Amino acid sequence: MGLGKLGNTLDVLSAIFDMGGGTVKRSIVMQCGADVLSIPVTPSKYSITSGQKNKVVDITQVGEALIFGMPKLRTLSFSCFFPAIVHDYPFVVGDYKEPAELVELITKWKESRTPLRVIITDTPVNLMFGIMQFDWWEQDGTRDIYYTLSLTEYKDLNTSAANNEKPVDETTGLKSRPTEITEPTQATLWQKGADICDAAKKAYGDYNHWRRIVQSNNLKDLAINNAGKLRKLVIK
Repeated sequence: MGLGKLGNTLDVLSAIFDMGGGTVKRSIVMQCGADVLSIPVTPSKYSITSGQKNKVVDITQVGEALIFGMPKLRTLSFSCFFPAIVHDYPFVVGDYKEPAELVELITKWKESRTPLRVIITDTPVNLMFGIMQFDWWEQDGTRDIYYTLSLTEYKDLNTSAANNEKPVDETTGLKSRPTEITEPTQATLWQKGADICDAAKKAYGDYNHWRRIVQSNNLKDLAINNAGKLRKLVIK
């Protein structure tokens, strides 16, 4: 599933990279459609659950046995706060906007019933999620807004394998492989309006390889709205 236009990737990467020193900051970046949000204050803790639908059954004269099932959807949850801009906190690493504006944005994402991508830099987390619950409140009279966000992994069921209409081979009883997708070129990537993560998926088969494209193209000092660089993406 695409993440939007190439211009959106500039916002994502600008949030991830320290534009002055070129060093990576630990941050959480979320994107839904054309909207990109870099969480202002990075939570001190986040939690990922990864279950498996295994079953324990009772077999006569054997006893209990474990039957392996399929993986469950992963979940992500974290809690933090949106700082009021009147305080000018020095530890803000993301978008410094009014807390009410950020609450409105996440609420809009939740009610749109569309998936969003969540990237936690310097971690394996780079997944599509759906917002399951968003709780927020004020306390202490600081005008900061505290929140808890719970998300569940989203899987695109419209895969090429699921929609493979190839005939069944009479010898093997298997369907032919879906037509291989040609490795994208610079021109096709731009024409399709793909972004860095889309390019990684098309080139390497996995969104998590977006860092390879960033490193191959020396994007550590990427300037906002510099679409010229993105037209010349190098895929190695």
